[in-house]
Amino acid sequence: MVNDAASFLDNPETHESLDITGFRDRIGDLPHQCLRAWEQGLKFSLPDDYRNVRNVVVTGMGGSAIGGELLGDLISKDGSPLVTVCRDYHLPPYLGSDSLVIASSYSGNTEETIAAFHDAIQRGAKVVAVTTGGQLLKLAHEEGVPVFQIDYVGEPRAALGYSFLVPLAILQNLRLIADSDEAVLEAAEVLLSLSHRLKPKIPTQDNPAKELAISLHGKLIVIYGGGMLSGVARRWKTQFNENAKTWAFVELLPEAGHNAIAGLQWPKPIGKKACGVLLNTWSLHPRIKLRYQMIEELLGKAGVECRTVDGVGKSTLAQMLSSVLFGDYTSYYLALLNGEDPSPVSPLDYLKSRLKDLQ
Repeated sequence: MVNDAASFLDNPETHESLDITGFRDRIGDLPHQCLRAWEQGLKFSLPDDYRNVRNVVVTGMGGSAIGGELLGDLISKDGSPLVTVCRDYHLPPYLGSDSLVIASSYSGNTEETIAAFHDAIQRGAKVVAVTTGGQLLKLAHEEGVPVFQIDYVGEPRAALGYSFLVPLAILQNLRLIADSDEAVLEAAEVLLSLSHRLKPKIPTQDNPAKELAISLHGKLIVIYGGGMLSGVARRWKTQFNENAKTWAFVELLPEAGHNAIAGLQWPKPIGKKACGVLLNTWSLHPRIKLRYQMIEELLGKAGVECRTVDGVGKSTLAQMLSSVLFGDYTSYYLALLNGEDPSPVSPLDYLKSRLKDLQ
């Protein structure tokens, strides 16, 4: 069965017949996209008074929000302003004139982000819009709000370089964080090298993303992440949902060690059909790394399969993005094993359409 799956993934016709829009190419373009987004972001200027902020809120949903979560994880320990993500219609109560709000919506028509944008304007926050166009672009122009207009065409989740690196560049431009140029260049090099190892033409025996996808096929997937890989773990979960159209859940450490590990016993049939994926890297807090070892032991005792994926690179940014890319490729190969085109997300389109009808 494993050999059949490997042959299936290694066959170019599989990719041509199922991946109709070439989603694989958009995954492989992440290294170049990150560099483009970074260079464009550094050229984006903002008023000088935007530097006078105490906190940063990235408001968005789905693929447009994950960049903000990764940003918060990246700069959480270097004395920079607090960065939080708002996935809601209303912004946090502490937000005011000393807050920077980055309204991130790839389409520009995300209703939660539009509502939060209005909220930010009413509270006198310093606001930036990051979008391709739509209603958000129109509103930003009407309110005199600076807009970074994304020139990338693809799915919102495939535009991670823009939802992550552009806000990072904005904070650097405002001198709210330390210089990240060296880290971005290293991360791009790491991503390019990793992409060469994981792309479709690399056979399964030499392609760890294909191997992991095969081991996850037909399983209920639980992603474990902690520290700087917390947002990355959420990215893995949502990529499995949207690309592979499969059930996936996320557990964050150290919190999972205080509750989730007590729920591995029942119902027994689910445990036998589940697989845990532990996202690890060399620079995680040593106590979190110890928890990974213990969770792996507990999963084994409960009869649950477990796999570990290690981020690579010297910088925190490289470790995060390499983990992201590994997950993107794995979810892509799992989509093919499920007989799915990874690009369309019909249930999401249905939900948005029904919500629009009920306005």
